[in-house]
Amino acid sequence: MHNADRAVLRIGTGIALAAGICYGLALPMPHLGLIMAWVVLCRPGEPLGLTKGLAGGLLLMAMMMGGVLLVPLLTHYALATVLLVSLLLYLLMLQGMAGKGAASMLLIMAITVIPVAGLIEQRLAIAIAQMMAVGILVGTLVNALAHRLFPPRPSAQAARPRPTPPEHPGRLALRAVIIVLPVWLLALGNPAFYIPAVMKTVTLGQQSSALNARAAGKELLFSTLMGALLAFVLWMGLGIWPSLLMLMSMLALMTLWLARRLLGLVPTRFPPSFWSNAWITALILFGPAIEDSAAGKDVWLAAAMRCGLYLLVAGYGWFCIWLFEQGWSVGRPLADQPIGE
Repeated sequence: MHNADRAVLRIGTGIALAAGICYGLALPMPHLGLIMAWVVLCRPGEPLGLTKGLAGGLLLMAMMMGGVLLVPLLTHYALATVLLVSLLLYLLMLQGMAGKGAASMLLIMAITVIPVAGLIEQRLAIAIAQMMAVGILVGTLVNALAHRLFPPRPSAQAARPRPTPPEHPGRLALRAVIIVLPVWLLALGNPAFYIPAVMKTVTLGQQSSALNARAAGKELLFSTLMGALLAFVLWMGLGIWPSLLMLMSMLALMTLWLARRLLGLVPTRFPPSFWSNAWITALILFGPAIEDSAAGKDVWLAAAMRCGLYLLVAGYGWFCIWLFEQGWSVGRPLADQPIGE
């Protein structure tokens, strides 16, 4: 079996085990645990040891709890806090483009999602922070088990090339901040409605660092639509037999299908970031739908509102990328322009 095939099986098995743990133990917001487990499972290189995973989970929880401290600052020093968050977003986006995408994404979630949740209720912010840390621990555990079941071939291991940094990281980081910050400011006015939108915008902000305006529309919008389609298929499959075993099976099969495209075993028109963003969107839509069904709410209406909001966010991200590129093209120095312009 090829090493890439083993990686696909590890990701699919890991997501199934993570779903069994998060939903089987009835953890709060279990879909957040799946998203964190997905981040760990897709991490290249050797799996984290349990000791390192425990230390990383506790460190992440401490950093997430630090996001709670922004709530009183937002209440009493709003302008200064917004400027501080903007600066932190810029620095973390630079770190993401330097090859630390997973760590920077988690820290961005800490300074964006956690304070917004804290404006609703402090216990909600603490619960989200704890669930993200638990998700890292669950991801570490299932990743270790998956590596035991499907270990990579030693002869097939090769040194991974370091990611090439972009030509203008400062400009791209500023563009990502422009995408994330306005939606975050909207969330401060209506936290309960915009928390999922902030999570979606964070993924779009990181995704936009590798996109130009021409590719942005296709990738940002289509990945959102693909995520909605995947969530719909999961929901319809779960409706056949609503049970934990069916949930684990559906998530495992869907992850196997998607991981083959993520790792390039099935050639597609889209890069790996497209499939990763589509799967995160699907989990953000699918997880709350299960909770809405258990609470007796209208699942289809809530899902339609969330999907429409995500499409608006994706269109807004595309517009920001296009507008930023147009402004830079008009205002760039003459020395940077090709001869003949």
